[in-house]
Amino acid sequence: MTYPHIKVLFAGGTIGMIRNHQSGALEPAHDLGSILQFIPELQTELKIDFENVMNLDSTNMNHHHWETLAKLVQRNYAHFDGFVIAQGTDTLAYTASALSFALQKLSKPVICTGALIPMNELGTDARNNFVYACRMAASDLAEVAIVFGDKIIRGNRATKYKEGLFDVFRSPRFPLLGEIQRPIKLNEWRKKRRKRIPQFLPKFSDKIGVIRLTPGMQPQLLKTMINSGLEGVIIVAFGPGNIPNNLIQTIEETVKSGIPVVVSTPMEEGQTNLKAYEVGYQALKVGVIESCDMTLEACITKLMWCLSQTRDVKKIRNMMNMDYAGEISL
Repeated sequence: MTYPHIKVLFAGGTIGMIRNHQSGALEPAHDLGSILQFIPELQTELKIDFENVMNLDSTNMNHHHWETLAKLVQRNYAHFDGFVIAQGTDTLAYTASALSFALQKLSKPVICTGALIPMNELGTDARNNFVYACRMAASDLAEVAIVFGDKIIRGNRATKYKEGLFDVFRSPRFPLLGEIQRPIKLNEWRKKRRKRIPQFLPKFSDKIGVIRLTPGMQPQLLKTMINSGLEGVIIVAFGPGNIPNNLIQTIEETVKSGIPVVVSTPMEEGQTNLKAYEVGYQALKVGVIESCDMTLEACITKLMWCLSQTRDVKKIRNMMNMDYAGEISL
Protein backbone atom coordinates (compact mmCIF):
# COMPACT_ATOMS: atom_id res chain seq x y z
CA MET A 1 0.00 0.00 0.00
CA THR A 2 1.27 3.46 -0.93
CA TYR A 3 0.97 6.12 1.75
CA PRO A 4 1.04 9.89 1.17
CA HIS A 5 4.62 11.11 1.41
CA ILE A 6 5.01 14.11 3.73
CA LYS A 7 8.10 16.26 4.23
CA VAL A 8 8.52 17.68 7.75
CA LEU A 9 10.83 20.69 8.12
CA PHE A 10 11.79 21.34 11.74
CA ALA A 11 12.71 24.97 12.46
CA GLY A 12 12.76 24.98 16.25
CA GLY A 13 10.25 25.66 18.97
CA THR A 14 8.68 23.53 21.65
CA ILE A 15 6.97 21.12 19.24
CA GLY A 16 10.26 19.54 18.21
CA MET A 17 11.83 19.56 21.66
CA ILE A 18 12.34 16.47 23.81
CA ARG A 19 13.16 16.83 27.49
CA ASN A 20 16.39 15.08 28.43
CA HIS A 21 15.49 13.05 31.53
CA GLN A 22 19.08 13.12 32.77
CA SER A 23 19.80 16.85 32.46
CA GLY A 24 16.19 18.07 32.57
CA ALA A 25 16.90 20.39 29.62
CA LEU A 26 14.80 20.65 26.47
CA GLU A 27 16.71 19.46 23.40
CA PRO A 28 15.68 19.45 19.74
CA ALA A 29 14.76 16.12 18.20
CA HIS A 30 17.63 15.05 15.96
CA ASP A 31 15.70 12.58 13.82
CA LEU A 32 12.22 11.37 13.02
CA GLY A 33 12.52 8.41 15.38
CA SER A 34 12.72 10.74 18.37
CA ILE A 35 9.29 12.10 17.48
CA LEU A 36 7.60 8.98 16.14
CA GLN A 37 8.30 7.06 19.35
CA PHE A 38 5.48 9.12 20.84
CA ILE A 39 3.13 8.71 17.85
CA PRO A 40 4.06 5.40 16.18
CA GLU A 41 0.56 4.97 14.75
CA LEU A 42 1.16 7.91 12.40
CA GLN A 43 3.27 5.59 10.27
CA THR A 44 0.21 3.43 9.59
CA GLU A 45 -1.23 6.09 7.27
CA LEU A 46 1.65 8.36 6.21
CA LYS A 47 5.24 8.08 5.01
CA ILE A 48 7.19 10.89 6.68
CA ASP A 49 10.56 12.37 5.82
CA PHE A 50 12.08 14.54 8.59
CA GLU A 51 14.65 17.30 8.10
CA ASN A 52 16.13 19.27 10.99
CA VAL A 53 16.60 22.62 9.24
CA MET A 54 17.32 24.93 12.17
CA ASN A 55 16.73 25.11 15.89
CA LEU A 56 15.61 28.61 16.77
CA ASP A 57 13.43 30.26 19.33
CA SER A 58 10.92 31.70 16.88
CA THR A 59 11.51 35.15 18.36
CA ASN A 60 14.89 35.04 16.58
CA MET A 61 13.49 34.06 13.18
CA ASN A 62 13.77 36.58 10.37
CA HIS A 63 13.33 36.91 6.61
CA HIS A 64 16.43 34.83 5.88
CA HIS A 65 14.87 31.86 7.69
CA TRP A 66 11.61 32.26 5.74
CA GLU A 67 13.63 32.24 2.53
CA THR A 68 15.45 29.08 3.63
CA LEU A 69 12.19 27.25 4.39
CA ALA A 70 10.57 28.41 1.15
CA LYS A 71 13.57 27.27 -0.90
CA LEU A 72 13.47 23.85 0.77
CA VAL A 73 9.81 23.47 -0.16
CA GLN A 74 10.66 24.57 -3.71
CA ARG A 75 13.56 22.09 -3.95
CA ASN A 76 11.45 19.18 -2.67
CA TYR A 77 8.13 20.21 -4.20
CA ALA A 78 7.92 17.51 -6.86
CA HIS A 79 8.87 14.68 -4.51
CA PHE A 80 6.26 14.98 -1.73
CA ASP A 81 2.48 15.13 -1.38
CA GLY A 82 2.58 17.85 1.25
CA PHE A 83 4.77 19.70 3.72
CA VAL A 84 4.74 20.41 7.46
CA ILE A 85 6.78 23.20 9.01
CA ALA A 86 7.20 22.97 12.77
CA GLN A 87 8.43 25.98 14.71
CA GLY A 88 7.75 28.12 17.77
CA THR A 89 4.42 29.87 18.08
CA ASP A 90 5.52 33.46 18.70
CA THR A 91 6.24 34.21 15.04
CA LEU A 92 4.41 31.30 13.43
CA ALA A 93 1.79 33.62 11.87
CA TYR A 94 4.60 35.69 10.30
CA THR A 95 6.21 32.56 8.84
CA ALA A 96 2.90 31.32 7.45
CA SER A 97 2.12 34.73 5.94
CA ALA A 98 5.58 35.05 4.41
CA LEU A 99 5.42 31.55 2.91
CA SER A 100 2.04 32.31 1.34
CA PHE A 101 3.74 35.02 -0.76
CA ALA A 102 6.92 33.05 -1.43
CA LEU A 103 4.99 29.90 -2.47
CA GLN A 104 2.07 30.81 -4.72
CA LYS A 105 -0.38 28.80 -6.85
CA LEU A 106 0.26 25.62 -4.90
CA SER A 107 -1.30 22.29 -5.80
CA LYS A 108 -0.53 20.76 -2.38
CA PRO A 109 -0.57 21.91 1.26
CA VAL A 110 2.16 23.58 3.28
CA ILE A 111 1.08 23.27 6.92
CA CYS A 112 2.61 25.27 9.77
CA THR A 113 2.23 24.13 13.37
CA GLY A 114 3.78 24.39 16.79
CA ALA A 115 3.10 23.60 20.45
CA LEU A 116 3.26 24.98 23.96
CA ILE A 117 4.24 21.75 25.75
CA PRO A 118 7.00 19.33 24.58
CA MET A 119 6.09 16.04 22.95
CA ASN A 120 7.17 13.83 25.87
CA GLU A 121 5.47 15.74 28.68
CA LEU A 122 2.13 14.94 30.28
CA GLY A 123 -0.74 16.94 28.81
CA THR A 124 1.21 17.92 25.70
CA ASP A 125 -0.51 19.65 22.80
CA ALA A 126 2.44 18.81 20.53
CA ARG A 127 1.24 15.30 19.76
CA ASN A 128 -2.18 16.24 18.41
CA ASN A 129 -0.91 19.34 16.62
CA PHE A 130 1.77 17.32 14.85
CA VAL A 131 -0.56 14.43 13.98
CA TYR A 132 -3.23 16.67 12.49
CA ALA A 133 -0.70 18.90 10.73
CA CYS A 134 0.65 15.77 9.00
CA ARG A 135 -2.86 14.57 8.18
CA MET A 136 -3.76 17.97 6.72
CA ALA A 137 -0.57 17.88 4.64
CA ALA A 138 -2.08 14.82 2.95
CA SER A 139 -5.56 16.30 2.61
CA ASP A 140 -7.46 18.03 -0.20
CA LEU A 141 -5.96 21.41 0.54
CA ALA A 142 -3.60 23.47 -1.59
CA GLU A 143 -2.32 26.51 0.28
CA VAL A 144 -0.25 27.57 3.26
CA ALA A 145 -2.24 26.98 6.44
CA ILE A 146 -1.82 26.84 10.20
CA VAL A 147 -3.12 23.78 12.05
CA PHE A 148 -3.24 24.28 15.80
CA GLY A 149 -5.70 22.95 18.37
CA ASP A 150 -9.00 22.43 16.60
CA LYS A 151 -8.49 25.15 13.95
CA ILE A 152 -7.34 25.10 10.34
CA ILE A 153 -6.52 28.69 9.40
CA ARG A 154 -5.36 30.27 6.17
CA GLY A 155 -1.74 31.12 6.95
CA ASN A 156 -1.90 34.79 6.00
CA ARG A 157 -5.12 35.32 7.94
CA ALA A 158 -3.87 34.04 11.29
CA THR A 159 -2.74 35.96 14.33
CA LYS A 160 -1.52 34.76 17.71
CA TYR A 161 -3.76 36.22 20.38
CA LYS A 162 -3.07 34.24 23.56
CA GLU A 163 -1.27 31.23 25.02
CA GLY A 164 -4.16 28.97 25.82
CA LEU A 165 -3.25 25.31 25.55
CA PHE A 166 -5.56 24.56 22.63
CA ASP A 167 -6.46 28.10 21.63
CA VAL A 168 -3.48 30.17 20.48
CA PHE A 169 -4.32 31.41 16.98
CA ARG A 170 -7.43 32.83 15.43
CA SER A 171 -8.58 34.27 12.11
CA PRO A 172 -10.39 37.49 13.01
CA ARG A 173 -11.08 38.73 9.47
CA PHE A 174 -11.65 35.54 7.48
CA PRO A 175 -13.56 32.32 8.22
CA LEU A 176 -11.65 29.18 9.17
CA LEU A 177 -10.57 26.85 6.38
CA GLY A 178 -11.73 23.98 8.54
CA GLU A 179 -11.94 22.44 12.00
CA ILE A 180 -10.44 19.37 13.63
CA GLN A 181 -13.55 17.34 14.35
CA ARG A 182 -14.65 13.74 13.94
CA PRO A 183 -14.38 13.65 10.95
CA ILE A 184 -12.19 16.62 10.02
CA LYS A 185 -14.25 19.42 8.50
CA LEU A 186 -12.86 21.31 5.52
CA ASN A 187 -14.83 24.29 4.23
CA GLU A 188 -15.58 24.82 0.56
CA TRP A 189 -13.78 28.17 0.30
CA ARG A 190 -10.40 26.57 0.91
CA LYS A 191 -8.04 26.19 -2.02
CA LYS A 192 -8.23 22.59 -3.19
CA ARG A 193 -5.73 20.29 -4.82
CA ARG A 194 -5.58 20.58 -8.58
CA LYS A 195 -2.86 20.87 -11.19
CA ARG A 196 -1.28 24.31 -11.02
CA ILE A 197 2.08 25.70 -12.06
CA PRO A 198 3.57 26.95 -8.77
CA GLN A 199 5.28 30.33 -8.52
CA PHE A 200 8.26 30.47 -6.20
CA LEU A 201 9.39 33.94 -5.13
CA PRO A 202 11.30 33.36 -1.86
CA LYS A 203 12.80 36.79 -1.28
CA PHE A 204 12.12 39.49 1.31
CA SER A 205 13.52 42.88 2.30
CA ASP A 206 14.02 43.65 5.98
CA LYS A 207 14.22 47.42 5.50
CA ILE A 208 10.76 48.22 6.80
CA GLY A 209 9.54 49.77 10.03
CA VAL A 210 6.27 49.44 11.90
CA ILE A 211 5.20 52.49 13.85
CA ARG A 212 2.25 52.33 16.23
CA LEU A 213 0.78 55.76 16.83
CA THR A 214 0.25 57.02 20.36
CA PRO A 215 -1.68 60.12 21.41
CA GLY A 216 0.53 63.18 21.11
CA MET A 217 3.27 61.55 19.03
CA GLN A 218 5.57 64.19 17.59
CA PRO A 219 6.66 64.33 13.92
CA GLN A 220 10.35 64.23 14.88
CA LEU A 221 10.00 60.69 16.23
CA LEU A 222 8.42 59.62 12.96
CA LYS A 223 11.16 61.38 10.95
CA THR A 224 13.94 59.75 12.99
CA MET A 225 12.59 56.27 12.33
CA ILE A 226 11.96 56.91 8.64
CA ASN A 227 15.42 58.43 8.13
CA SER A 228 17.15 55.37 9.60
CA GLY A 229 17.41 53.71 6.20
CA LEU A 230 13.91 52.31 5.85
CA GLU A 231 12.53 51.47 2.42
CA GLY A 232 8.94 51.03 3.58
CA VAL A 233 6.81 52.08 6.55
CA ILE A 234 3.67 50.64 8.12
CA ILE A 235 1.74 52.93 10.44
CA VAL A 236 -0.70 51.33 12.86
CA ALA A 237 -3.07 54.25 13.13
CA PHE A 238 -6.13 54.91 15.29
CA GLY A 239 -9.53 53.35 14.60
CA PRO A 240 -10.06 52.61 10.89
CA GLY A 241 -6.87 54.45 9.88
CA ASN A 242 -7.03 57.90 11.43
CA ILE A 243 -3.82 59.92 11.71
CA PRO A 244 -3.29 63.14 13.71
CA ASN A 245 -2.95 66.38 11.73
CA ASN A 246 0.57 67.09 12.99
CA LEU A 247 1.97 63.96 11.30
CA ILE A 248 0.52 64.49 7.81
CA GLN A 249 3.31 66.68 6.47
CA THR A 250 5.97 64.16 7.51
CA ILE A 251 4.01 61.35 5.87
CA GLU A 252 3.61 63.38 2.68
CA GLU A 253 7.35 64.08 2.56
CA THR A 254 8.05 60.39 3.10
CA VAL A 255 5.83 59.31 0.21
CA LYS A 256 7.32 61.98 -2.10
CA SER A 257 10.80 60.70 -1.25
CA GLY A 258 9.89 57.30 -2.69
CA ILE A 259 9.14 55.42 0.52
CA PRO A 260 5.75 53.66 0.56
CA VAL A 261 3.63 54.26 3.66
CA VAL A 262 0.98 51.67 4.48
CA VAL A 263 -1.73 52.43 7.03
CA SER A 264 -3.08 49.61 9.19
CA THR A 265 -5.73 49.47 11.88
CA PRO A 266 -5.27 48.33 15.49
CA MET A 267 -8.79 46.86 15.46
CA GLU A 268 -8.32 43.10 15.26
CA GLU A 269 -11.74 42.52 13.74
CA GLY A 270 -11.88 45.72 11.72
CA GLN A 271 -10.41 47.01 8.51
CA THR A 272 -9.11 50.32 7.28
CA ASN A 273 -11.51 52.92 5.93
CA LEU A 274 -9.63 56.16 5.42
CA LYS A 275 -12.64 57.84 3.86
CA ALA A 276 -14.71 57.54 7.03
CA TYR A 277 -13.21 60.60 8.81
CA GLU A 278 -11.35 63.72 7.73
CA VAL A 279 -8.30 62.68 9.77
CA GLY A 280 -8.06 59.53 7.68
CA TYR A 281 -8.94 61.11 4.36
CA GLN A 282 -6.16 63.68 4.67
CA ALA A 283 -3.65 60.79 4.88
CA LEU A 284 -5.21 59.17 1.84
CA LYS A 285 -4.81 62.40 -0.12
CA VAL A 286 -1.05 62.53 0.51
CA GLY A 287 -0.56 59.04 -0.86
CA VAL A 288 -0.69 56.40 1.87
CA ILE A 289 -1.70 52.82 1.03
CA GLU A 290 -4.58 51.18 2.90
CA SER A 291 -4.00 47.72 4.34
CA CYS A 292 -7.75 46.98 4.05
CA ASP A 293 -8.52 43.78 6.00
CA MET A 294 -5.03 42.27 6.03
CA THR A 295 -3.68 41.18 9.40
CA LEU A 296 -0.65 43.11 10.58
CA GLU A 297 1.45 39.96 10.07
CA ALA A 298 0.29 39.68 6.45
CA CYS A 299 0.76 43.40 5.86
CA ILE A 300 4.34 43.31 7.17
CA THR A 301 5.44 40.22 5.25
CA LYS A 302 3.69 41.34 2.07
CA LEU A 303 5.44 44.73 2.11
CA MET A 304 8.78 42.97 2.76
CA TRP A 305 8.06 40.69 -0.20
CA CYS A 306 7.04 43.60 -2.46
CA LEU A 307 10.14 45.62 -1.60
CA SER A 308 12.40 42.71 -2.55
CA GLN A 309 11.06 43.03 -6.10
CA THR A 310 10.70 46.77 -6.65
CA ARG A 311 11.24 50.17 -5.03
CA ASP A 312 8.70 51.87 -7.30
CA VAL A 313 5.97 53.28 -5.05
CA LYS A 314 3.26 53.03 -7.73
CA LYS A 315 4.08 49.36 -8.36
CA ILE A 316 4.14 48.65 -4.63
CA ARG A 317 0.74 50.34 -4.24
CA ASN A 318 -0.67 48.08 -6.94
CA MET A 319 0.95 45.00 -5.42
CA MET A 320 -0.27 45.78 -1.89
CA ASN A 321 -3.80 46.17 -3.29
CA MET A 322 -3.63 42.86 -5.17
CA ASP A 323 -4.77 39.52 -3.78
CA TYR A 324 -1.96 37.00 -4.23
CA ALA A 325 -2.83 34.27 -1.74
CA GLY A 326 -6.19 35.09 -0.17
CA GLU A 327 -4.63 37.62 2.22
CA ILE A 328 -6.95 40.50 1.34
CA SER A 329 -10.64 40.85 0.50
CA LEU A 330 -11.20 42.86 -2.68
